[in-house]
Amino acid sequence: MTISRVLSTSLMAATFFGFASAASAEPVRFAWPSAINSGVAPLVFAEKLGLFEREKLELDIVVLTGSGVIVPQLHAGAIDAAYSGLEPAILSHQPNAADLGVFFIYNYIPNSIWELAVREDSDIKSLADLKGKTIGVLALGSSNVLTTKAILQGAGISPDDVSFQAVGVGAAAYEALKSGQIDVLNLFDTAHKRLELAGTPIRLLEMPGNFAGSSHGISILKSGYAEHKDYWTRFGRVLAESNIACQANIEGCIRAYWEAYPELAPTADKESAALDTEKKVLEARLAKLLDIPGQYGEFSKGDWTSLVEALELGRLVTDPNVSLDLYYTNELVPAFNDFNKDDIVKLAKEVK
Repeated sequence: MTISRVLSTSLMAATFFGFASAASAEPVRFAWPSAINSGVAPLVFAEKLGLFEREKLELDIVVLTGSGVIVPQLHAGAIDAAYSGLEPAILSHQPNAADLGVFFIYNYIPNSIWELAVREDSDIKSLADLKGKTIGVLALGSSNVLTTKAILQGAGISPDDVSFQAVGVGAAAYEALKSGQIDVLNLFDTAHKRLELAGTPIRLLEMPGNFAGSSHGISILKSGYAEHKDYWTRFGRVLAESNIACQANIEGCIRAYWEAYPELAPTADKESAALDTEKKVLEARLAKLLDIPGQYGEFSKGDWTSLVEALELGRLVTDPNVSLDLYYTNELVPAFNDFNKDDIVKLAKEVK
């Protein structure tokens, strides 16, 4: 596995699938939209188990924060696929909007991970109390900022009456909330879980039900889809297998993550406590990934219609009747699920 913290010159110069002829394994230059955290553990574990190798793929994780950065890099050929929010694809097909040329082939997060967290002693009790407040977000270009603005408008609050502040993720973001620099932390489930486990009592504001569906998928350029369906099939299959494997041996999955990112691993004297924390964080995320009614990677129509309705309520969508097939495809879902789950579980459990 290649781990890229920033895009290297060679990656920037590469064309789509440009390395395939140089090696037997095709690279998957995969954009991760935040600082590296244990959310990548299933992918790293899959690499360790040889699941990428079995599909003749090589994983290359590229850190890119926010859809505003990810989409241009897809077009530049610097990355092949991205873990990204759904909202930009919807908005790019609205009247007078520029078509971003991307769509989604895999439902990566079937149950939304975005949350609005406040300190337990905060006087903010509901969405109606957010007027005049400061909301901390991962980055101002993050796709969920669009969703949050829609949520605010649905609650009768103009986004102009709220301040958004980029706080990143991790210690700086947590300190911003604890110190009162921001009033609300608008990050994702695992980030808030870490804050809570570290001893900061928080409350989650109740979110509108139509934002409870899928929040992230695997986005690619439409222009690269038809010719490379087999490539995307193999990648999607490993994504499904990786989550199953991690759930089957969560401790082995976490240790594989620490091996891949030793700078993020705890010291020996803190390993036991860190392992306990990471297990709780990752278990919460895996539940969102694997607790689904259908097949792995499958979008429901409701994932999109609910989000379109929510964005329309927030006055970000003016034409709700855009054909949904411009946003996503489930064509490869049967092939994504063409593996033996028991075999994956057995393989995972063999790792110490």
